[in-house]
Amino acid sequence: MQVTDRTDIHPEKDIMRITLRSFARFREIFGGEEQTIETTSAATPKTVLSALCEEKGCKDTLFAADGTFHPHITVILNGRRLSAEEIEETSLADNDALVVYPPVSGG
Repeated sequence: MQVTDRTDIHPEKDIMRITLRSFARFREIFGGEEQTIETTSAATPKTVLSALCEEKGCKDTLFAADGTFHPHITVILNGRRLSAEEIEETSLADNDALVVYPPVSGG
């Protein structure tokens, strides 16, 4: 597993760890199927994924030009699918599990 230190965001906040699982092309983009990410207690799924995309150069893959999350991407937090609004507003907690799926196509 890879640990990404995000303490540079708000060093005065408490640090927590979340697990990010990604599938298909996101596995290649993010550098593996599962990784542990260190972040601040103020993090949301959007802030974590945005920071990771900044680092990996994949912002266009998850976010539209206006900064909103692409609706065809599936984000699951602790086994529950999140709406676009929840991706932006849900506070993460220590040991949360975040899963990102690319769009599904085919028949």
